[in-house]
Parts: sequence; structure tokens; C-alpha cells
Amino acid sequence: MLNCSWASALTRFDCQTIRALDGSPCLEIGTPFSLPDGSAINLYIHQVGQEMLKISDNADTLFQLGGMGLDVWQAARLNAVRDLMKRHKMAVGERGEVFLLAKHSHAASGFALAITGLLALSGWAANHMEIDAPEIDIVAQMEPYIIARDPNAVLKRRPHARGASSTDYTFDLQHGRDLIDVIPADPRSTGAAMRKAGDIQNGPFAEHLSPLIIVYDLVNSEKATNEISILGSMTRAMPASHLMATFH
Repeated sequence: MLNCSWASALTRFDCQTIRALDGSPCLEIGTPFSLPDGSAINLYIHQVGQEMLKISDNADTLFQLGGMGLDVWQAARLNAVRDLMKRHKMAVGERGEVFLLAKHSHAASGFALAITGLLALSGWAANHMEIDAPEIDIVAQMEPYIIARDPNAVLKRRPHARGASSTDYTFDLQHGRDLIDVIPADPRSTGAAMRKAGDIQNGPFAEHLSPLIIVYDLVNSEKATNEISILGSMTRAMPASHLMATFH
């Protein structure tokens, strides 16, 4: 059944049930992301037939970009938008709706892909308008992909774990048995993550939990590779792009 309880297997973002134009139930998911003008990026989930879901922006994105002065309906520009969305497994409908179709069994990965696609569209728009794109919350961006690894696993935000030194640490997420931090690719973040992971791994207090550091490599992959190689001497580490590629 399509309701917010069901949607908790896809995301912990805000959810509410609304009615689509045809009267059928529809889920509106409010994300922490925004377009260049600060307007919220929301996603809408509809049932399509017996086995499929449509995950869309309800045509909000292109409408909003038009209101900002970006003529997205100019032929060459619209083709560029279609090509960009195609690379993210999404499509643009005749009325400007950006969407993808996913089987129920792939709903979590479909939701993650839709988030990434709309963030890419927001970045494209900012580049064309020569303005700064909104800063992305990298933990929030990775969260749907982390959930999609196993939608049935327990997810906790800001979990605590005690290290060998009896220091209480906070991680970004716990998913199943993984204590996850998502960090930028810089030495300071790497050093802090190594100290935390080492203390946790050497202590008896989190014996069923294991640190996993995800390094955000979508800005500077070479720098991220260096940081991952350093982290790998102490704990498990992986690039964000590797996690995302599993579902792309």
C-alpha cells in the first residue's frame, strides 16, 4: 500500500499523503535540497499499474526555473535537459514533468536516482544562469543510496558509539551493522574519521557494529582516492561514486 509508512523503507525525509489530479493517492516527499533560487525540491510517488511506480517532480522544477528567467523550452536547451536527465535514467514529459519509472522492488534505488537527477538539473541551471548552486548536504544526498543497499535494514540518524578510550562518538548514520560517516575529501576530515574508527574498533563497546567511511568524491575524485587510501589502512572506506554506481 502506498503510504508514508511504506515510504520509510525508501527515505526518512518528510512525507505526506496527498491526492493526485486523478484522485488517486500520491506521496509527497519533502527533501532538504533546493533549486538555485532556494525553492524546495520535492518528489512525488504515484502508483502506475500493478507493479510500477512513477517518481516525479510534478513538473515543479522546469516551471520554477522558467520563473527564474531560464527559458527551458527553447529547443536546444530542452534537448540538453532531456539528455542530462537521460544520463540519470530519468525522462522529461510533454508538460515538463521530470520522472522515472521503477518497479516496487526497486523503489529505494529509484528514489535515490531521482534525487541525484534533480540535483544534477539544479546544478545545470545554476551554471547556465551563472549563479552559485546551493550547497548540497552530502550526508542527505548519500542517505537514499545507503538505504537502497538494504531497505529492510534498521536506519538510525546520529547514532552514538563508545570507543576504547570511553569517548562517546556520534556518526552520521547507522544502517544495519554499519556506523557510517560521509566526509569531504580533505585531510582534516580523514584524520578525524581515522581516530574515531580506530577507537571504536579497538574497544569492546560496539562489537556488533563496524565503522564505514564514505568519502564524497563527486567534486575531486583524485583527492578522494588519496584520502581513501589513507583511511583504508585503518578502517573500511569507499568513494561515494562507487555506492551510487551500484544503482546507476
